[in-house]
Amino acid sequence: MANYVTFFPVGNGDMTLFSTEDKVNFLIDCNIRKESEDDESEMYDCNKYLHDNLEADGKQIYLDAFFLTHSDHDHCRGIEEYFNLCAPSDCEIDKIRINELCVPARLLVDDNLTNDDAKALKTEAKRRLDLYGKDDFNVNGNRLKIIGYSEDLADYTDIMTVAGETISELNGESDFGCEIFVLRPVKKSTDDEDAGVNECTASFYISFAMGDNTYSVMIMGDIECENWKEVILLNEDKEYDVLLAPHHCSWHAISTEDTSTGSIDASIKEYLQKSKEKAYIIASSKEIKRNSDNPPSYRAMNAYKNCVKSDNRFICTADELYNDEPTPVKLKITKQGVTKDSIKTDVKKHSTYTPKSYGEY
Repeated sequence: MANYVTFFPVGNGDMTLFSTEDKVNFLIDCNIRKESEDDESEMYDCNKYLHDNLEADGKQIYLDAFFLTHSDHDHCRGIEEYFNLCAPSDCEIDKIRINELCVPARLLVDDNLTNDDAKALKTEAKRRLDLYGKDDFNVNGNRLKIIGYSEDLADYTDIMTVAGETISELNGESDFGCEIFVLRPVKKSTDDEDAGVNECTASFYISFAMGDNTYSVMIMGDIECENWKEVILLNEDKEYDVLLAPHHCSWHAISTEDTSTGSIDASIKEYLQKSKEKAYIIASSKEIKRNSDNPPSYRAMNAYKNCVKSDNRFICTADELYNDEPTPVKLKITKQGVTKDSIKTDVKKHSTYTPKSYGEY
């Protein structure tokens, strides 16, 4: 038996699917563009992959849970187009049902959301929140979790998981194949009116107990350097086997110094190197070039490469190809450890693909 973590090639954005050996599937963030459906498009069709690989309730495809790290559009693009954000009785078969929606507290209290997908997620989260305390709240498609804390949501602490706590149930089940520990946001930033959305990013430490060993994946969202240092200070004992490089391999996630001449923060470098002999680091970004882009940052990529055993353990999603086509980065977790798996049958066939032509956002 195995667990899988799949990182989709969505340019500068995040979209990560966890599939446990218990057949529980949860997605962290979403960045699906409508044009990926076009047969001539050079973008990977993430929606098709989900429909081909998720479990179904009758004819209804579903996720056990969807986690949003924060409301930037590159983390929720396509959620309204491809997922049912409505009562279960109103679900459309060609869209995916989300059995449990897990959103940061910031989303529910933010009146300045900047994109329609985030606004649609907030509307759906509030619909579910209105069911709290009623029997319907425990129906697939109505469940809700709040990540982080807000004084405005103090009446809902029973469905709230704050930094330093472990999510005890997922979609109503206490045994779902892994452990999800919340790293951020810490309480003080969630209710700070001056805190930016990246400061309130939800971050997770997801562990799989396999025999005598445990393997862990860190999903950091768009966390910034000072926030990451805070995570390290509070979780010095937590090593990782897989790290999703924060903010699409941004320099500002690992340093407060100049992007051209600065150095990686010493505490972050020390933390990264603790897992050097075993870790994979994934950059969910467009192609990383030696230029002034940030994200992704060429200098950040090199800093990460210095913190893994070999260059091939740093993987940019834009570089993962099969027959010259974009394809997800899929990692397999078994008792023997973490290995890179292959995806060969879910890739669209195009004759004109060039890696630099997609993921410009």
